[in-house]
Amino acid sequence: MNTRTRTRMAVSAAVTAGLCLAGTAALATPSPAVNGTCDTAYPVANLTAGQSVTGLTVTQGTTPSAFTGSVIGVLQDGIEPGVDMVMAKLSSPEIQQNGIWEGMSGSPVYDQGTGELIGAVAYTLSYGATQVAGITPWEDMQTYAAHAAQDTVPAKVKVSISAARAIARASSVTTSQASQGFTEVSTPHLVSGLPQRVLDRAWKRGHGHRYLTKGVSAAGQTGTVTVADMVAGGNLVATASTGDVVQAGLGTITSVCNDRVVGFGHPMNFVGKTTYGLAGASALYVQGDPLGSSFKVANVGDVLGTIDQDRMTGISGPLGSVPRSTPITSTVTYTPKSGARRSRTGSSQVQQPDAAPGTAFYELVANHQSVLDAYQAGSEAQTWTVRGHTVAGPFRFTGGNRYTDTYDIAFASSWDLPDLVYLLTSIHGVTVDSVDVNSSVTDDTAMLKIAGMQQRRHGAWRHVGKGHPALVRAGHLLTMRLVFSGGLKGKKFTVVVPKKAAGMRGSVSASPAEGYPFERSFPHQLSGVKKLVDHMQRNDQAGIEFSAFGERNGIDKSSVTPPQGRVIEGHAAVRVRIS
Repeated sequence: MNTRTRTRMAVSAAVTAGLCLAGTAALATPSPAVNGTCDTAYPVANLTAGQSVTGLTVTQGTTPSAFTGSVIGVLQDGIEPGVDMVMAKLSSPEIQQNGIWEGMSGSPVYDQGTGELIGAVAYTLSYGATQVAGITPWEDMQTYAAHAAQDTVPAKVKVSISAARAIARASSVTTSQASQGFTEVSTPHLVSGLPQRVLDRAWKRGHGHRYLTKGVSAAGQTGTVTVADMVAGGNLVATASTGDVVQAGLGTITSVCNDRVVGFGHPMNFVGKTTYGLAGASALYVQGDPLGSSFKVANVGDVLGTIDQDRMTGISGPLGSVPRSTPITSTVTYTPKSGARRSRTGSSQVQQPDAAPGTAFYELVANHQSVLDAYQAGSEAQTWTVRGHTVAGPFRFTGGNRYTDTYDIAFASSWDLPDLVYLLTSIHGVTVDSVDVNSSVTDDTAMLKIAGMQQRRHGAWRHVGKGHPALVRAGHLLTMRLVFSGGLKGKKFTVVVPKKAAGMRGSVSASPAEGYPFERSFPHQLSGVKKLVDHMQRNDQAGIEFSAFGERNGIDKSSVTPPQGRVIEGHAAVRVRIS
């Protein structure tokens, strides 16, 4: 942090009204270096109202183009204590048409005369499309990695009435609009591998699943972006996952020096030290939006390095060394009633551990849709293995479930495993090393509906129910099975009736699984997650509750039936006479 005393420019200083900066000034090119520009910071204390600036950003492809502008003023401590915000009006054909767009954050802004780097476009006025930008000073971005992470990221930067008036004099923005303050230029959250309608549906149906991000946009992938494209003003992508499913944030490179890239001018997720993938992108165009913020549409490139810092004034990381990734693999096999059997194995690689649950969900949905090619009714037998480790050593969880859905089996079967991964990644000291899922899908949507129960007594199965209680002696086993609609019989199950139940009134009830087995509790230790896995009631198991009541106390015992091979629905209960 620069601790020297600055002669600050008052934001209420006179500003030439009606500035029109339509790109007539020449761009001062920063001094080249072997592995980047290694820019010199222009002191914020030396800025003056009306000072001409130039900048670089990408609107199409990978090559930056120039924009121009003029300084409006400086908001002291506008970003955080000790970090000012430079206000400027910017201009280019695209900015004049669309305002400052999502994905422009990080675009470098230079002093026109010296070519020194003032900072990065990172904020814009809250009210709507505007040419007014808030710039994070390069003086602070150079050393941001040493800053301690703050507790919260300011959602909005307040603007005083004097600053609002200065903004109004320098632009078409009214004082009232400027008074609404600045917000971060949004970093578009991109997901490739799924169309927008599926992403929107996932968010709508994923209420309560905290690992899904609101407002994600569909994106494509490209292998044409290289290290040579990672230049100041070029596209910068921080990837949370790659492969089938790319999850990423899109912004702009502010500066490169000795193969270290700095960009955005504000945080990605403000997590401090991190392991995002560092990638480029090829922009298709800037999409205008008259009702909201314009945004950049782009294809994401391959990972070229690691984003290892995510701080208040930007993100940064080296080119060359890519982060460790956790593979999430899905194999979906579909056997239709007619036609050929189809199968595909897909895989995504997770760079940022917190992104593993969302990646697992998107990978499952994407691979199902690739194989099924429709919102497909059906049933699925799913098995999975999750491997990981702690300081105590490795662990391995295995399990599975059955699902049936009359509309879309892909969505019905894609929540439970990501829920489990979310629990694991939420526990301090737990690292998930790999996730493997196998799904076998058919068109069959038949389920087993509980119609009643039978008791095994004196060597035969006997109907129990209304008027016919189950009979058992205290201290013995109660052996029963479910009866399903259509006369199908379930596998037998037993209940141990304690000796102390003698003379009590009892009952046995059967019910289907409630769904979402890994949302029943939130354990804070690995042993707690293991307990959930070991005691999970599958959808093809019925939950059995035995209760006995006496004058002073009662008995309650829970168990599940063996897997029945089809999803179970319905309920049944019978009285038990205990002798």
